[in-house]
Amino acid sequence: MAALVDDDPRGPGQEPLEFGALATRFEVIREAADRSPDSLVPRSIMRGIAAGLSRAPGLRRTDPLKSHQQRSLWARLADEATARPEHVGFILLGDGGVRELAERLGVPHKTLATRLESWRRTRPRMVVTFTGRRVRGSTPLHAVQVPVASDLVLWAATTRAAVDEVDGRPPHPLLVADAAERLAMLGTTGPAFGTWPDLDDAVEDLGVAIARRGSEAPRRRLETGRHR
Repeated sequence: MAALVDDDPRGPGQEPLEFGALATRFEVIREAADRSPDSLVPRSIMRGIAAGLSRAPGLRRTDPLKSHQQRSLWARLADEATARPEHVGFILLGDGGVRELAERLGVPHKTLATRLESWRRTRPRMVVTFTGRRVRGSTPLHAVQVPVASDLVLWAATTRAAVDEVDGRPPHPLLVADAAERLAMLGTTGPAFGTWPDLDDAVEDLGVAIARRGSEAPRRRLETGRHR
């Protein structure tokens, strides 16, 4: 089995300290907005992040993802990492470790371990793995983070927590989902937006950036009818 050797300092709840820090940031945003996690960052946005991660223009040119099978596995991992907004891009595992995650993803655990090792060696890292101390010759896998997903969940929460300067409401979740998908394809996050027209313009600009990288921007979930 490939070695998963990232550090795993853990907090009181046995989750990685990195998870605790990001989850706390999410909770601060959620409490300030006085919304539930699913209301603040609905499933449509989480699906947008997962879709963007699966369609990033550079995937076919990345050594660990040149084959269809590898890209399919990456897409399933992205789905797991975006299952809940309060998990902020982390997949938290029990005692089953890599075998537990492999069962969720429907692949042999040795295949998954090999893929995770490849993905954690990319620059920037596609995943970060958190393992415990070696026990009987193996290091148990406790968590996997997709850093871009973490960044975008927090970006979406911050964006959705803002009250639009135009109509006094938070940005429409489908508009945020459109932006999040494009940002995930580009492997980046965006600034906070004060009005939905600014965010709408940003979606169009992100589509242009994706085209410049030789890919096609996804279809929009929310057609606003605006023309610049």
